[in-house]
Amino acid sequence: MSQLETTDATPIFVDAKGLKCPMPVIKLQQQARVTRPGSLILIACTDPGAEKDIGSWCKVNKHEILEVKNSEYGCEITVKVQGALQNQTQ
Repeated sequence: MSQLETTDATPIFVDAKGLKCPMPVIKLQQQARVTRPGSLILIACTDPGAEKDIGSWCKVNKHEILEVKNSEYGCEITVKVQGALQNQTQ
């Protein structure tokens, strides 16, 4: 999932379809940790609570939600990553 080579204008896609709380937020957090500040992440979710959960997570972590679109399967949320890149190994 590492996307250090992605340009800031090209969203990094995270597929969280079929995942229930708290997994969409966890998948987003994992990607945000290895993503360059200023980059965009597009997360696709089927969990009806994902929009609220991701909004809360973004507020706490100072990331910015740019867009929320409804889709045939749920929603797509575009997040702009803020802050410093964390170099973590798991």
